[in-house]
Amino acid sequence: MQDKLFKAVPEPYKTECARQGVIESKEYTVTIGNEQTTKRFNIYLPYGYHESPDKQYSVLYLMHGGGENENTIFGGPGQNRELKNILDHMIANGDIEPLLVVTPSFYGGRNDAALFYEEWIDVLAPLVETTYRTYAASGAKEDLKASRAHRAFSGFSMGAVSTWRSFIKGLDYIKYFVPLSGDCWELGVKAGNTKPHETAELLAQAAKNSGYGPRDYFVLCATGEQDIAYPNLKPQVEAMKLQRDAFIYSGDLNEGNFYFLSTPDGVHNWQWQHQFLYNILPDLFKY
Repeated sequence: MQDKLFKAVPEPYKTECARQGVIESKEYTVTIGNEQTTKRFNIYLPYGYHESPDKQYSVLYLMHGGGENENTIFGGPGQNRELKNILDHMIANGDIEPLLVVTPSFYGGRNDAALFYEEWIDVLAPLVETTYRTYAASGAKEDLKASRAHRAFSGFSMGAVSTWRSFIKGLDYIKYFVPLSGDCWELGVKAGNTKPHETAELLAQAAKNSGYGPRDYFVLCATGEQDIAYPNLKPQVEAMKLQRDAFIYSGDLNEGNFYFLSTPDGVHNWQWQHQFLYNILPDLFKY
């Protein structure tokens, strides 16, 4: 069982890049019963997006944590926060292919991280993937299914709760899942600690029920050893390693579909999640 080895983000990657992408902000409406809520998302468009009208892009949906919002990660149009700089440099240096990164919020609408998936599949994903040039031929569910290999879902802390729920409900639409510093709460808060084996069994069963095999989805987890989420995520990961018919553990994704990235100093903040994303992004959309 080969671990994924952690590499620190090069310091120059945290500074502004000569070839900069842009951040756009868009509104959309969610209807719950008779109530309508207007929400926003931000989206990172890589350098050259508007100059390459025939190019298609894979999409990473990236969720914030509790008490945060859609502006936490990128700020908004015209801003160059750390993760945007890292993305710009990674693309400019050929570390990753250009991609779109969408930062929505689970607040508003159903106002629940675990229920955000419903809004995502019914409203947000169809809107994003018809407004921007993705691999989806349309926003219809059949076309979202057909393009699942070009879609990833990630989230930090409470956003990881959204990510695990999206794995359980959304394997038809998403191939890559990146839960950051958060365990699966399907069986209760912090169930990754209190019910690790039951949680692992539930996740494995969801995969089996989907009809997809282990090479058809990837679960790439990360958290630091000093992170408050570590005692919850680590037992769940260890239990998932035992579900070998669904999760094949290896830091080399040619050999497996599941790994756990960690580092001794990592704590529960976005600066460390940026480090984890720097390590994980090169593994997306390749397998």
